[in-house]
Amino acid sequence: MQQAAIILQIEESMPCLRRCYDDEYIHQHRAPLGEFYDDDVTSNPGQDAEMKKLTEQIKDTLDKYLNIQKETLSPQLAYAGAREDTTRRSAALPEKEEHLKTLHRLEKDQQKHSQDLSELKADKWLQVSNLPKEVYQHLACYVPKIYCLGPNLNPQNEDLLAPLLLQSPLEWYLCGEEPSVGLAKLEQNNQPSQLCGHVFKVGEPTYSCRECAADPTCVLCMQCFLGSVHKEHRYRMTTSGGGGFCDCGDTEAWKKGPYCQKHEPNISDSSQKDPLANLSDEMIARTYNVFSIILKYAVDMLTWEKEDELPEGLEPPARGDTYYCMLFNDEVHTYEQVIYTLQKAVNCTQKEAVSFATTVDRDGRKSVRFGDFQFCEQAKSVIVRNTSRQTKPLRVQVMHSSVVAHQCFALKALTWLGQIIRYSDALRRILCQVGLQRGPEGENSSLVDTLMLCDSKMWKGARNVYHQLFMSSLLMDTKYKKLFAIQFAKNYERLQNDYVKDDHDREFSVTDLSVQMFTVPSLARMLITEENLMTTIIRTFMDHLRHRDLQGHFQFERYTAQQAFKFRRVQSLIGDLKYVLISRPTEWTDQLREKYLESFDAFLELLKCMQGMDPVVRQVGQHIEMEPEWEAAFTLQMKLTHIISMMQEWCANAGASMMDPNHFLMIMLSRFELYHIFSSADCRKRCSRENANKDVVQQNNTLIEEMLHLVIMIVGERYTAGVGQVECSDEIRREIVHQLCIRSMAHSELVKALPENENKETGMERVIDSVASFKKPGVTGRGLYKLRPECAKMFNLYFHHYSRADQSKAEEAQRKIKRQNGEDSAPGEAPANTPSILALLETLQNAPHLEVHKDMIRWILKTVANIKTMRECTASAPPSDSSGHSQEETVRDKDKAERKRKAEMARLRREKIMAQMSEMQRHFINENKELFQQSLEELDPSTSSTLEHSPSSCDCTLVCVGPRRWRAGGSERRQVVTCILCQEEQEIRTDGKAMVLAAFVQRSTVMSKNRKRPPHNPDKYDPLFMHPDLSFGTHTGSCGHIMHSHCWQRYFEAVQAKEQRRQQRLRVHTSYNVENGEFLCPLCECLSNTVIPLLPLTKISCSSEQPDLSQWLNITSLQMKALLSAHRKAKAADADGVDDMDGVNDCPPPDGFKLDYTPKNPYSSTIKEMLTTFGTASYKVGLKVHPNEQDPRVPIMCWGSCAYTIQSIERLLVDEEKPLFGSLPCRQDDCLSSLTRFGSACWTVSSHATVQNHFIRLLAALVPDPRVENTPCILDIDMFHLLVSLVLSHPAVFSLDSSGLSADTAQLHFLHLVTVAHIVQILLTSVAEEVRMEQESGGAEREEEEKVCMFYNTLRMHLGSGLREVNSGWHLWRCVKAGILPYLRAAAMFFHYLNGAPAPPELHTLGVGEWEALCGYLCLPSNLLQLFYNNRELMEPLLHGWCSHPGVLQGLQSSVAVIRFPRDSNYLIELPGDYSALINQASSFTCPKSEGDKSRAPTLCLVCGAMLCSQSYCCQTELEGEDVGACTAHTFACGAGVGIFLRVRESQVLFLAGKTKGCFYAPPYLDDYGETDQGLRRGNPLHLCQERYRKIQKLWRQHSITEEIGHAQEANQTLVGIDWQHL
Repeated sequence: MQQAAIILQIEESMPCLRRCYDDEYIHQHRAPLGEFYDDDVTSNPGQDAEMKKLTEQIKDTLDKYLNIQKETLSPQLAYAGAREDTTRRSAALPEKEEHLKTLHRLEKDQQKHSQDLSELKADKWLQVSNLPKEVYQHLACYVPKIYCLGPNLNPQNEDLLAPLLLQSPLEWYLCGEEPSVGLAKLEQNNQPSQLCGHVFKVGEPTYSCRECAADPTCVLCMQCFLGSVHKEHRYRMTTSGGGGFCDCGDTEAWKKGPYCQKHEPNISDSSQKDPLANLSDEMIARTYNVFSIILKYAVDMLTWEKEDELPEGLEPPARGDTYYCMLFNDEVHTYEQVIYTLQKAVNCTQKEAVSFATTVDRDGRKSVRFGDFQFCEQAKSVIVRNTSRQTKPLRVQVMHSSVVAHQCFALKALTWLGQIIRYSDALRRILCQVGLQRGPEGENSSLVDTLMLCDSKMWKGARNVYHQLFMSSLLMDTKYKKLFAIQFAKNYERLQNDYVKDDHDREFSVTDLSVQMFTVPSLARMLITEENLMTTIIRTFMDHLRHRDLQGHFQFERYTAQQAFKFRRVQSLIGDLKYVLISRPTEWTDQLREKYLESFDAFLELLKCMQGMDPVVRQVGQHIEMEPEWEAAFTLQMKLTHIISMMQEWCANAGASMMDPNHFLMIMLSRFELYHIFSSADCRKRCSRENANKDVVQQNNTLIEEMLHLVIMIVGERYTAGVGQVECSDEIRREIVHQLCIRSMAHSELVKALPENENKETGMERVIDSVASFKKPGVTGRGLYKLRPECAKMFNLYFHHYSRADQSKAEEAQRKIKRQNGEDSAPGEAPANTPSILALLETLQNAPHLEVHKDMIRWILKTVANIKTMRECTASAPPSDSSGHSQEETVRDKDKAERKRKAEMARLRREKIMAQMSEMQRHFINENKELFQQSLEELDPSTSSTLEHSPSSCDCTLVCVGPRRWRAGGSERRQVVTCILCQEEQEIRTDGKAMVLAAFVQRSTVMSKNRKRPPHNPDKYDPLFMHPDLSFGTHTGSCGHIMHSHCWQRYFEAVQAKEQRRQQRLRVHTSYNVENGEFLCPLCECLSNTVIPLLPLTKISCSSEQPDLSQWLNITSLQMKALLSAHRKAKAADADGVDDMDGVNDCPPPDGFKLDYTPKNPYSSTIKEMLTTFGTASYKVGLKVHPNEQDPRVPIMCWGSCAYTIQSIERLLVDEEKPLFGSLPCRQDDCLSSLTRFGSACWTVSSHATVQNHFIRLLAALVPDPRVENTPCILDIDMFHLLVSLVLSHPAVFSLDSSGLSADTAQLHFLHLVTVAHIVQILLTSVAEEVRMEQESGGAEREEEEKVCMFYNTLRMHLGSGLREVNSGWHLWRCVKAGILPYLRAAAMFFHYLNGAPAPPELHTLGVGEWEALCGYLCLPSNLLQLFYNNRELMEPLLHGWCSHPGVLQGLQSSVAVIRFPRDSNYLIELPGDYSALINQASSFTCPKSEGDKSRAPTLCLVCGAMLCSQSYCCQTELEGEDVGACTAHTFACGAGVGIFLRVRESQVLFLAGKTKGCFYAPPYLDDYGETDQGLRRGNPLHLCQERYRKIQKLWRQHSITEEIGHAQEANQTLVGIDWQHL
C-alpha cells in the first residue's frame, strides 16, 4: 500500500504532457517482463516450466497494477485541468478508494509470485557448481531489462522490480528460507553491538563532551547524548557535514561514560564470543559466496572505465543502439556555465537545465540525452566545445545503456549489502573478510584496496555509497577496523596524490575517513610503529611542495592559480598529522620512540624548508608594480603553529631539555643579530663611530629593546610549574587576570585569548568565578566578565603573552583604575619559589662528583645571603625617612581635601543661581500669560500636539465625535513647524506652503488571519470592502521629520541625479531604490518612499438642533437616491452621447442638496500636489501597480491605509500593556494625525463623482439598497475599515448639502450604525461554547445581559437553525464586550486624530474604567444594545436586511471557519527552548524538489513556521519574470514582500524585503555566557532568550523590518552587494 501511495504521489506531479502518453509509458515499462524467461539460462525442465509460469503471472499482475494505476489517476487529471466543482470530486472518492484496494491486493499477489520465483532461483543456485557464472548470467539477463530503459535513469518500476527479481533471490539463497523469516532469526540471535555507529546526515546535530571526550572529533548522536551522563556536563553542540558516525560505545573515545543507556554492555555477556559462532557452517558458506560475488560485481562495475563494453559474463543477450550522454560533476564550472551549456547542447528549457545541473551537483552525474550513439555524441561535442575555452572542459561520456544499467544496480547492491549486515554482526564480519581478502595480484589487491585506489575516478554518488558501506562494516568491527587502517596507511601516499589531483571536496574523498582511524589512540600508535605513519604524512606533504629556491626553502612566489588550488588541497595533510598527534602517549615503547624521532627529523626538515621562505625584502632602486606572494607562506605558518606545539608536548613527555645559561644568552644575541655590539669591551666607541648612520643606530636600539624585553619576561616569569609553587589552575587564573586587565571581555574573547589543550579546552570555567564577575547582557550586546578588584594585584606589565599593543592597553587601563582608587602603581606579586632549590644547592656543595662546580655553588649561596641581608636592612630604614614620607602623604591628602571642598562650594553656588532663575521665570510667566501662550504655540509639533491634546486645556466634556464633541479654539488649532532642510518655520495653513512628513508605505500581512488566501489580481481587484481576515493591508509609517514640499522635491531630484551617476559608475544596488520613489530621510536616514502633507484641523460649525438617527437616515436616503439617479443619468449620457434620458428614473434631490454644485478646493496648489503624491504612492504600493492618479481606487487605498495603520498600532498597544493615549512616540503620533487628516482631505483631489459612488456602495452595506449591486454581507466586512471609509468619503457628499446638517452628526450616526452592525457580526460568529454554570453579575450589568439575550433571540428568529441557542445573558454580554473592545479603541484613536479632541485621563492610564471612558469619549451608551432598542423601528428593517443576505447563512454553515472576534494578535511562531531541537528538525528536512535530497540551507519562516530550502537552484521559482530563491518567493506569499527567517545551520536571523533588500540579524538564541553563536563555531549549548525574540517580534509588529534592513545596509555596504533574491 505504501508503494502504491508513493506511485500515486509521483504520478500526480508529472507534467500533463507525460500523462498523455500513458499507454506508451506502460508498454515501455512492462514489455520486458514478457521476455524475462526467454533469455534466462536454466538446466532443469521442471523448474523451467514453473519459472515461466511464475514470470507470466508477475507480468499479468504488473499489467493490471499499472492499468489500475492509470484509471486511478485519470479522474485526477480531469479535475486538475478543468477544476470541477466539489460534488464531482466527492463523487469520485469512493471509486478512488476502490482502486487503491485493488492496488493493494495486486501488490500482495505480485509479492507472492515473486517469492515463488525467487525460491526456485535460489534452489537452482544451490545445485550449480559455478555459482558466480550463474549469478552473473542472471544479472546480465535481468538488470538491462529493469534499469535504464528510457531517458529517465530512475523510473518508478525500478524500485518495484529490483527488490523482487534481483535482490530477493539473493536473500533466499543466503537465508535458505523465506527472507523475512530468516533475517528475523538472525536479528533475534544477534548480540547488539556496543558501538552505536549511527551515520550522521548533513546538518544533523552532534554533541561532544568538553570534560570527557578524548579529542574534539569524538561525538555522540542526539539519542545517545540524551541517554548519557554527558548531558549533565559541559558539552559542545555542532552540526555534522555528513559522513561521520556516533562514537557511543567506543571506550577509547571517552575518558569516562563511554556508553549511553541503550548501548550499555550486558555484564553477563562480557565474554564477547566470536559472532560467527551463532551461524551454521552452511550459512557461513552461503553468505561468503553471495557477498564475494555481489561485492566483486559492484567493485568491477563502479571502477569500470570502458563506455561501450561490459565485464566478462555480463554481456547482454541482445544489444541495442541505445546510449546515454552522461554529464559528470566537477568543482571548476559554475551553475550558470553548466545551465547555459546544457541549453545549447541538448536544446532544453532553462528549468530543465537547472534540474540537470542540480542533479549533477548532488549525485555526481546525470544523463542529459538518450538515443543512438551519434545523437549522444553530438551533444557531447557541443558541451566539450563550450566549456573548454578558459578551463578544462566538463567531463562527458557517451555510455551504452547496459553499462549504465549495471552501474545503477551496483549502487543498489552496495546499499543492499549495508542493509543486510545490520541484521547480524556475523554477516558484517563475513563482509569485512571478503572485502579485505587479498586478491590474486598480491599486495593491495583486495576489493577494499581497489575501491580506495579508484576513488578519484568515481562519481560523487558512487563514492558516497561505498563510503557509507565502509563505515557500517569495516569501521564498526574492531578487528577489521585495525586491518583496514593498516591498508589505508599503506596506500596513504597514493590516496593523497589522487586527492590532490582531483577537484572534488574532501568530504567526497576516501581520504576523509582518516579522522575515523587516526584519532583512535591505539590505532594511531600502531600505525606510527608499524607503518611509520607520521613520517609518511610529513614526507608526502613535502613532496607536494616541490618549488624550492637555491637554498632549499619553499618558494610560493610564482605560484599559478592551479598550483594555488593544489596547495589548498595539500593542507588537508596537516589535519591528518594533527589527528595523529591529538592524543599524547602515556607510555613509550622503544619502537614507538624510534619511529617518533624519525618523524621528528622529517618534521625538522619541513621547518628547515620553511625558514626564510618567500622573504619580504625592502625594495630599493625601483618601484614594485605587483606585491610579492605572501599568502601561501603565511597560511602554511599559521596551519603549522598548533602542530609545532603538539610536537613539543610529545617531546616534553620524552624528556626535559636543559640548557647552559651562557649558551642561551648567546642564542639570544644571535637571534637578534646583536653579537657584534656586545662582543667587544670597547663597544661604546664602536657605537659612537656608527652614530653617523642614524638608521643603523635606531635599528640597533630597537633590537636591543626587544631582546631585553624578552629577557625580562623570561627571567620574571614564575607562574610555571617547577619554577614557582603553582598548579595548572594558577596558570590559567593568571592568564585570565591579565586578559581582563586590558578590558572586560566576553566569554568567547577570553577563550580565543587563552591557550588550548589537545581537546580545544582552556580550563577557564574552573577558575573564572574566582577572579571575575559576570555581567548579564540586556536585549542587545553580550555578557561580559569583569576583573575582581582584589585580583588586580596580580597584574604584571611584562606578562609573557602580551603583545606590545596589549601591554600598552593594559598599562593604561590599570593606571586609570588606580588613579580612580587613589592607589600607587606597583609591580605584580610573584609566587614563592620552589623551596627545594636552595636546599638542593646546600646539599650539592659537598657532592664529590660536582667538585668542579663547588666554587660556583658557594658563590651563589653567598650572593643570595647578601641579597637577603640587604633587603632586611632596607626594611628597617631610619624613622626620619619614613616620617618624611608620611609628611608628603599628609600634604597630598590636604591638597585633595581642599580641592574637594572648593568643588562642593561651586556646586552649592550653581544650585542657588538655578533656583533664583526658576523663581524669576515663574514670576515672569504669571505676569505675561498672553505672551507665554504665544510662545507655547511656536513650539515644535510634538510639543504643541501634546499641549493641544492635553485634557486640562478644555473644561468642557471630552467627546471626540458628534455635535457635542470638543472643539479647538483658534490658538489651539494653530501649529508652527520647522523644516529640517532649510530650518525655516512655517505655520500649517490650508492656503499656505505645503509641509510634509517623510513616510514609508508598505504592504502588510502582520494582522492577517488567512495567509493562504491567494493574492488578488491588481488590475481587477476592488478594495472597497476589507475582509475581516485582514489578509492583506497597507501600512504607513513615518520617522516624524518635517520638510517643505519644495525642499523635499529638490532633495529628491538631487538623489535621483546622484543615483543615475552612481549606477553608471558602479552598477550596484543601494539600500534604497529611486525608481520606486525611495529615498533616505535627510536627517535620520530612515527609508522612505513618499511624503504625507500636514493639514490643519478643519473648522466645522454646528447648529443647535440636529436630526436624530431616523430623520438623518431618511434625509441621507433621499440624497443617495438623487445622487445615484444623477450618476446613472450622466453615465447613460456618456454612453449614448445624447441628451435623451427618458429611460432613466429621475429622483429629485431634497431641499438644500445641490447636485450640480462644485465645491471649491480649499487647499493651496502645493498642498493639492502633495495630496496627489501621497495618494498615488498608497495606491501604487498597496496594489502593486503602476502609478495612476486617475484610478478610482486611489482614495480607497488611502482610507484603507489609515484604518489598517490604526488597527495595527492599537493591537500593539494592547499586547505591550500600554494605555491607548499618551504612550505613543512622537513619530507615530504625528504620523497618525497627518494620515487621518489626509484621509479626510484626499477626496478634494479625486473625482467627486467617484468618491460619491464609493460612499453610496459603503452606505448600502449598512443600509441595504436594492439599487446597489454586489454588496457583501456583514460577515465579509471589517467594520472599522467600513467606519473609516464612510467618515472619510462623506465630505464629498456633504459638500453638496447646504441644508444646515452637520458633518459631526453624520459621523456620530455612522459610528452608531457600524457599532450595531459589529455587535450583530460578533453575535453571529464569536459566541463561544456556553459555560455550564450561570455566572452571577451585579445589578450594574443586569440590564445589558437582558438586552443582549433579547437581541440574540431576535437574530435567531431571522436566521432560524443557522444560529444555536444560548441562554446565558452573562456569557453573551462578555462575548460582545470582548469582541467589540478593539473596534472601540481603534475608533477612539481615529476620531481623536481626526477631530483633535483630547482624550480623558482614564484613557491615559491602564485601569478598570476603560469601557466607560471609551463609551463616553465616543458618545456611546455604556449599554451598547440601547443603540438598537432606542431606534428599534428603524433598526429592525436593517437587521432583517443584514440577516437575509444569502452570504450570512452560507458563511455560518460553511466548513471554512469564520473570523471570530476579538481577533487574536499575531505572533511569531513558538521556538523550542533548546536550539538542538531545531537542528534536529532541520536535519530531517528534505528538499521538496530534489527527490528526497537533504537541504543544504534549511531556513525556517518565523511568521508561519514553514521550512524552506534556501540558497539553492533546485527550489528557485519564477516571480514577476525573475528567478528567485525559496525564501524570497515565500516572502511574497506569506509576508507581502517582507520576511523573517531563521537560517538553522548558521544560527542566524535573515530579514528580507522585496527582491533586493536584506540583512542578517542576531538570533534570539544565546549560550550560558550571553552570546550568540552565528555559524555555530563555538558549539556552546544555545537556549532561547525570550527578550531578544520579543524584540524581533516587535520589529515585525511595528512594520520596522524594512527600516532595520535600510539601517543595516547603510552601516555595512557589503550587505548591498549580496544577491538577496537568490536566498
